[in-house]
Amino acid sequence: MTWALVALLGYFFAAVSSVFDKYLLSDRIPAPAVYAFFVSLFSLFTVVFIPFGFSFSTWRTTGILLLSGVLFVYGLVALYTAVKQHEVSRVAPLVGAVISLVAFSTVFLPGLLEGNVELWPLLALGLLIAGGLLISFDLPLRRGEHISRFVVVAGVLMGVSLLLLKAGFGESNFVSGLVWSRFGMVLGGLSLLCIPLYRNDIVAQFRVSAKNPKKKKRALGTSVLFLLNKSSAGIASFLVTYALSLGSVAFVQALSGMQYVFILVMTLGLSFRFHHIFGERLFFWDWVQKLVAILIIGAGLWLATMSGVPLLLPV
Repeated sequence: MTWALVALLGYFFAAVSSVFDKYLLSDRIPAPAVYAFFVSLFSLFTVVFIPFGFSFSTWRTTGILLLSGVLFVYGLVALYTAVKQHEVSRVAPLVGAVISLVAFSTVFLPGLLEGNVELWPLLALGLLIAGGLLISFDLPLRRGEHISRFVVVAGVLMGVSLLLLKAGFGESNFVSGLVWSRFGMVLGGLSLLCIPLYRNDIVAQFRVSAKNPKKKKRALGTSVLFLLNKSSAGIASFLVTYALSLGSVAFVQALSGMQYVFILVMTLGLSFRFHHIFGERLFFWDWVQKLVAILIIGAGLWLATMSGVPLLLPV
């Protein structure tokens, strides 16, 4: 099942990027909108793919792909806000679970009502989502523990964005869909300048770096880390986007629960050096719960493989 292998590799690089995100948002770029702005501009590098099959699509298809990119940027603002406030190892799989639920409601639910969805693929999806949720919360739930509204907003916006992207792939080739959607991200980033709060944060970031020599040197180091981060994110985005072009949005996104496994291993190592940023509060039963969650995710992946996941969106 090629799409699953590609997606898993993509989520590994996404985990690396998530760890970088947490560090940069905690220590280097405090405003989530500023970080999302720079990420959107970095998307311009997709122009390197233009010689490899890019073509102009219909106005309808182009509009769908551009809108996908714009929504994704605003999803990033919400995601980075959640990452800044909470542990990245919990935020990432929760956002993935919300994205999966969005895909389920728009793809599987209509088919289920019409009797066109088989039981085993549906059960596989349920296991993948349940594993992603179980891996994000410590049981029993503590008083006051809840899902951040920014997690929900990020998941909904990104879920709709990826559904639009998948629809766009149905009417264009992979390279064209990738390039147009990334142009949409650039438009989304520029649109942040139209919102006074975000514009002030972005302008302030440039002013501080330009006036203070020490902060200018620090900004150079931040730029290097950012480039490394976005290189990893770019690889992840390419692989996950390619997996989306091959398989079902719901299942590709449900696999994002595996991203936690990679993040957990990385953050545990980094917590010894940067405990104030990556500190994990895990006890024996927490480890048992995480292990059970990983087994559930693995069972969901096995069922998806054995049942030959139906492609419910046009490819």
